[in-house]
Amino acid sequence: MYEGFRETWAEWGRSLDLKDATSWTQLGQDLWLLLSVQGLPIPLSVLLLACLAGGYSSIPLLAATGLNLFLVLIRLALLWAIYPCYHRLEHFSPAALLFWLSPLADPLAVVRIFLSAGQKPTQWRGRVYPTNS
Repeated sequence: MYEGFRETWAEWGRSLDLKDATSWTQLGQDLWLLLSVQGLPIPLSVLLLACLAGGYSSIPLLAATGLNLFLVLIRLALLWAIYPCYHRLEHFSPAALLFWLSPLADPLAVVRIFLSAGQKPTQWRGRVYPTNS
């Protein structure tokens, strides 16, 4: 994997982005879907629950809250499903709890993919690509 946050941020986009393998139309649709199901559900759930707690209530607000909470539930179910692959109970450590906090990094991952979708890489993991200017 990567050594630290800076290297992760710099190299992550190339690892996750598939803009070289798809059309611009498909890329736009993929980015919209990614934003909708991975980037926004946690922040929107917090915002919508705050609105409900503040006394605002309407059918669209309740529907949006339910949808976003359902998407967060799916993300947590995925964590539960892959948990045995990453952790062994006999090697438990407090750092292992970060695994359960990984959905909080989803919006940041979406931002990184959006940034890399608009850039042509010039280097990746030490390899330098020629620029066609």
